[in-house]
Amino acid sequence: MPRSTGVVGVLFFTAFFLVTPWARAQGDGLSLEDSIRYALSSNERALKAPLRVNVAEGQLDRARASFLPNLTATGNGTLRTLAGTTGDRSPLTVTGSATLSQSIVNMPSFPLYAQASHQLDSERYGAKQDRRVLAFDVARAYLQTLTAERLLEAATRRLERAKANLDNATGRAEAQLASVNDATRANIEMTTSQREVAQAQGTVTRAYVNLEYLVRRTVTGPLSAPDVMNRDAEQFSTRLDELVRTALERRPDLKAATERTLALQASAREPLYRLFPSLGVQGQIRTTVDPTPPDRGHDESALLTLTWVAFDGGARYGDHRSRTAQAESQALDESLLRRGVETEIRLALASLKAARESLKISEDAVVFAQKNTEETEILYRQGLARAIEVTDATARRFDAEVARATARLQMQQAWLELRFSLGLAPLGVDIDAPQAARSGEAR
Repeated sequence: MPRSTGVVGVLFFTAFFLVTPWARAQGDGLSLEDSIRYALSSNERALKAPLRVNVAEGQLDRARASFLPNLTATGNGTLRTLAGTTGDRSPLTVTGSATLSQSIVNMPSFPLYAQASHQLDSERYGAKQDRRVLAFDVARAYLQTLTAERLLEAATRRLERAKANLDNATGRAEAQLASVNDATRANIEMTTSQREVAQAQGTVTRAYVNLEYLVRRTVTGPLSAPDVMNRDAEQFSTRLDELVRTALERRPDLKAATERTLALQASAREPLYRLFPSLGVQGQIRTTVDPTPPDRGHDESALLTLTWVAFDGGARYGDHRSRTAQAESQALDESLLRRGVETEIRLALASLKAARESLKISEDAVVFAQKNTEETEILYRQGLARAIEVTDATARRFDAEVARATARLQMQQAWLELRFSLGLAPLGVDIDAPQAARSGEAR
């Protein structure tokens, strides 16, 4: 009975494993670079980013309009009664006019234009930051999915070893070379391994669903390991001051914050510019078809206007006060962000260093755990070890493999956080102009 239960369990979980997303396709797996490119070309967050730039460009066009002339054309017709018409005169009189207005001096337009210009630059950097955040979200989801696959592989290997140990223990018990309790313990290890496979399978499925949501297409596996990232993370070394300096010059979110501060400062100056008078000129041409005396058929006029709002009830001072407070608040946010750059880099470096050491220790632990498992299985077959020792060795090997996969994920995540704090893309992918990804993946 124990042997048949183990075989059925193995067959069930093997069939379950074959239909998982981890093994949905043959050939090359999806790479991290392609995942990012897919997301940048189809995810709504990436498609939305340029629209904020379009809004800012429209606002800049509107601010520029205050410096350009304004041409207005109007026309109207007057229908006279028959009693008012004589001879061949038409009862309909048509009048058309064209008015050209040009502002010569309008001081508030200058800070408003400066505000719109800085806001446009801020939105451009902000759009780049949005795409960069999306790229890192995809990279994190990709690495978590890849780690889930590795954990599933480890759980599957544990299940295979548990099946082999169960067959061995059952055979030895039937031959009366070992206690029946050995087979019972092997069955316990079998059920434990089956549970680990089921849990790992669920983790893989959830990870794929999350990754597919970000890249907005069906993702087939297995995924390709980012060997370049692992190598860079293991070999990275540089001075902290150099990292901070380059990060301050490169980070788009910091540049966006700087431009936003300048935009609010320009907006705060605009109310005081209303103290200056405005000067404008206006010219008009008016033509009437079949005019009625004493109206003339053609008329031209020019008008020079000087407007000075001496007192507006204190509205401009109220605007100046509130806008100045907004600019100062934004300047403090910018200062906090700028000051936090070094902190983020130091934290990322500390995490990367700890993850490196943890990964090295975990790799050594896996080697020793594998050796311990092999030696214990040999001793058990020779009758020199107990079944509980085999079970313990198998469990320790699985724990060591899980710890190694977790440590590698932590190192990769620390490397991602370091690149994010430096203002870089996850793998040097051009986030400004997404390239076409491979066509092998169906949307």
